[in-house]
Amino acid sequence: MLEHLLLSLSTVSYVAPDAGSAELEAQVQALFDDCTMCHDAPGDPSSPDGLDLESPVSSLIGRKSAGDDRLLVDPGNPDGSELMRKLVGAPDLVGELMPVGDDPYSEEQLKLVRDWISSLPPATDTGAGAGAGAGAGAGAGAGDSLPPAAPVKRKGKPAFHGGYQVALPTTTTLGRNTLQYVIDHRFGRLGTERGAFGLDAGVVMSMGMAYGILDGWDVQFRRSSTRKNYELGTKYVPLRQENGAPLSLGGYASIEYFRDFDVANRLTGNFQAMLSRLWFERWSTMLTVGYHMRTNHNPRVIVDLGEGDGPQTVEDKRGTLTLGLASTVWLGKKKRWGIDMEYFIPIPDGGDPNVFYYHGGDADPDGSKIGSWALGGSYYTGKHFFQIFFTNNRAINTNLASSGGQTGNPFNDPSADHDNPLNEVNFFLGFNLGRKFTLGKNSGKKRKAAKKTAAVAGSKEDA
Repeated sequence: MLEHLLLSLSTVSYVAPDAGSAELEAQVQALFDDCTMCHDAPGDPSSPDGLDLESPVSSLIGRKSAGDDRLLVDPGNPDGSELMRKLVGAPDLVGELMPVGDDPYSEEQLKLVRDWISSLPPATDTGAGAGAGAGAGAGAGAGDSLPPAAPVKRKGKPAFHGGYQVALPTTTTLGRNTLQYVIDHRFGRLGTERGAFGLDAGVVMSMGMAYGILDGWDVQFRRSSTRKNYELGTKYVPLRQENGAPLSLGGYASIEYFRDFDVANRLTGNFQAMLSRLWFERWSTMLTVGYHMRTNHNPRVIVDLGEGDGPQTVEDKRGTLTLGLASTVWLGKKKRWGIDMEYFIPIPDGGDPNVFYYHGGDADPDGSKIGSWALGGSYYTGKHFFQIFFTNNRAINTNLASSGGQTGNPFNDPSADHDNPLNEVNFFLGFNLGRKFTLGKNSGKKRKAAKKTAAVAGSKEDA
């Protein structure tokens, strides 16, 4: 929580809280226990990660937020406290609603924090540096509760935690000024003899960066080891359920370049539409429709064009039309664990040859015709996302993955070591890993200002 609260020492003093306030403080401390995974850094309070919520929450009293020059906890004045504003999502909030990536606090939890701040004796101004609103609670005795603030419309939870389910893009975006580093990894095929369940076989990996230009608009760049592929893409989601819409609707577009040798279609592109909804705060669903240009990247494609000449080598420039489904069921009290599913299939037109390229169709009679599937689990907390799964599609970047899975029946692999029943499988083990970083527009200036304020405050205390 409280990612953007850059703390500095203040000259505001306060009277020790009474027993009732101490009891509320203990409950607030317990409430913030889940936040220590991101905020457990006992160090420089001017650093974005320097907020230590493992320390008593009373340490927040009288400290300033360099983000907008408010006190984190202004005694007796919850509405003027940046802590409260971060939790309810004030309209002019600097940074993100807290807790990041988790469900907003319930009304009961918000009331607990509000009552604790209200119960604190109002601050006493000892000179310059008293925070704005420090006296707003004057006249409110210990234990008194201020009138509740006007209701604030709080941001909800997005349908999916990750920007991709496995290979399909989701309607979830990063948010303004947020950078994400992503690693996607696929091991070799399970069931391959002496392949150590895919760990010793060929590996496919993609690394990339994504950046949120605006809320609902991201750009990304990534590279995959398959065919030495580069992908530059953008995602725009104008309709978002987390902002109060009944569902989320958006699109993804990208161009890709293949640097590998003997690739007939070096430059390709993709267009995908996504429609998603989160049901009952526990079940996410998404439907996608995509068109992928020049999806065949095999240097030797043999197709029977139906002209009486039999199969022949061609340069296949057909695109692929795909229909996809994705779903996640969220588990646990905090809904951080997910059971993830994805399935998409290229859609042929039934002709001979098909208008669209279809892996397993007329371009690859022996290929898989069951589409691309993935099944696994994920865990999300704060700014970290980890997902592990099994899939029949080892491709990662959009145009490579779109033509479907590379394996068929997952339990009928003639190349497997049949003396070992555990090797009688035919799919891949993979994982996706992401880490977000919030970049403030003036974060450098804010850090310098916070350090300067802390230094001045320290000098005053020494004097």
